[in-house]
Amino acid sequence: MTRLVDHRDTSAAEILDCSCEALAIIHLCESAAWAIQNGGNALGLADAIGSGLRLAYALLEPVHEALSSHDGRK
Repeated sequence: MTRLVDHRDTSAAEILDCSCEALAIIHLCESAAWAIQNGGNALGLADAIGSGLRLAYALLEPVHEALSSHDGRK
């Protein structure tokens, strides 16, 4: 799913795909953080973590918008 698609036009499958991609990016960032802790190249990995988390945030934003506007929300 692209961030340019209105969340009202997304299907449940697209929302789930977006969430799965964001979870994968979060896992990647966690792995990079562990690599830094264990002596990896801190500067390059820290930049990768920041980029990954920004992308995960962008992917989760339409998921959040779609779920918060769902008709069943009370």
